[in-house]
Amino acid sequence: MHRDEVEGEGFTLVLVHHAGGSAVSFLPLRDFLPADWRLLALEMPGRGAAAGAPAPGTVAELVSLLLPGLSAQLTGPFALFGHSMGALVGYELARGLAELGRPPALLGVSASPAPHLRREHRGFRDLRTQEDLVGFLRDLGGTPSEVLDEPELLEYLTRLLRADLTLLESYSGDSRDVLDVPISIHYGEGDLMAGRDLVSPWAEYSSAGSGIRAWPGGHFYLYDRPAEFAAQWVRDVRASLRLPESRPTVLREASWA
Repeated sequence: MHRDEVEGEGFTLVLVHHAGGSAVSFLPLRDFLPADWRLLALEMPGRGAAAGAPAPGTVAELVSLLLPGLSAQLTGPFALFGHSMGALVGYELARGLAELGRPPALLGVSASPAPHLRREHRGFRDLRTQEDLVGFLRDLGGTPSEVLDEPELLEYLTRLLRADLTLLESYSGDSRDVLDVPISIHYGEGDLMAGRDLVSPWAEYSSAGSGIRAWPGGHFYLYDRPAEFAAQWVRDVRASLRLPESRPTVLREASWA
């Protein structure tokens, strides 16, 4: 599809959440995204609407579970945006969709080292105990203090986080497949998990061009300034698709599962 053919067609933004998160992690952004965009926030197994689904053992298995249902829902132009672990999953989904002849118009990656550099950061290794995981959450930021102080919520969150981090440990990042898709790269200037030296090599994964933007804040910078981040992401998408302007209020029928 040529980029000038998308005007007047429905546009879908696919969102992929971070480790320990869920589809509702993106709720702070939704009121700042265009009304004529369909929002599809994926829910990884083991939480939310997918709470009863069996946990995959590898990222490849996770992608094989998500890909059929996702591809069936994408009937028009779309972009993918993934935050932290979601960036790696989003990249692998983009690879799979490209193999099906349905590549995204834009891939957004946020707060994640490039695939081949993921193992260079040891920040989430050796998190064996509950105390280690809670300390990791406190250091990373982004988790409300009331959650950290509520034993049942904290147990649920650390269970998800442990499973997701185990999943990430299975990811080799050896493919180095270059996509014919532009990549929009974002990171927090104070992010100890994914600084510029680790995120900028995402540019090597696109043959269609890339852009990189630093934001004030840490690993969850985008939730500190959702209006600003959403506005920039909308500009990135429209630059790729040449979409027309539209009012910045989310479509009520958006799916969060």
